[in-house]
Amino acid sequence: MKRKLFKFDLIENAKDSLRHAIEHLTNIDGVQAGDLKRSIRDVAHVIELLLKERLRRIHPAFIWQNIDKYPSSMANTVSTVGAVERLLKLAGISLNEDSKKTITSCKKLRDNIEHYEFELDLKEVKAIIGRMLSFIFDFSKCHLNLDLEQEFRDDETWKELIEIYEFWEAHSKVLEKQLSSQNIPVCDCPSCGAGTFNVSDGECALCSHHEEQIECEGCKNLVWESEAETFGGLDGDEDTGVYEYSITLCKSCIEAEAEASYAYDIYCNEDR
Repeated sequence: MKRKLFKFDLIENAKDSLRHAIEHLTNIDGVQAGDLKRSIRDVAHVIELLLKERLRRIHPAFIWQNIDKYPSSMANTVSTVGAVERLLKLAGISLNEDSKKTITSCKKLRDNIEHYEFELDLKEVKAIIGRMLSFIFDFSKCHLNLDLEQEFRDDETWKELIEIYEFWEAHSKVLEKQLSSQNIPVCDCPSCGAGTFNVSDGECALCSHHEEQIECEGCKNLVWESEAETFGGLDGDEDTGVYEYSITLCKSCIEAEAEASYAYDIYCNEDR
């Protein structure tokens, strides 16, 4: 009987670990210690594979710790730290200090999980995982021409992911920088609150919320559609004729109209 073989290249291997990391991080039954443990191990694995893939695209031999051992499957491949240093020397790819520190922290946690006893601080670990996931999406897009985000935006996974504050905070900053570097005008998103709403195309780069801005007919300011309301009715008299009308007002103008109407009713009902 012919054996069934499964083969994963570096990218397929990374995608599989990334999917598992996010599944554990968005566990519908609530994130437990075991979920965090597996997420740390998986995101560390993803980063290692993506760094190696970038080296492979320069030359496959650079994946090996000792390039003279290429392509021996028995020889050691380069470490995560070694891959970062090698990418700087060979491709001029320099990671910022925050990314380096986060990679180091994640690697330390992963090593303890794999080889020793460990303890997890929930807040600290979620912050590390959030920053690492943001790094994964940014690095793959900038240096591998690979849009891993889109694969999770196609279902509810991305929505669940950005509800995790630590990831929302880290990735919104990354996207803000990307939009700023392209001179794209942005503002705070009316849905997720991140400063990643692309004013030009009316869509948030982080949560994909789409909404237009319209002019309030009261104060003449531009407001979000969700923050305005349109009223309509009949007006006029027998002499001039009756006609239909509609007016769109922002929340501030609606509140001002309501206060004015309330004050007028009180005035009319006062004893004279």
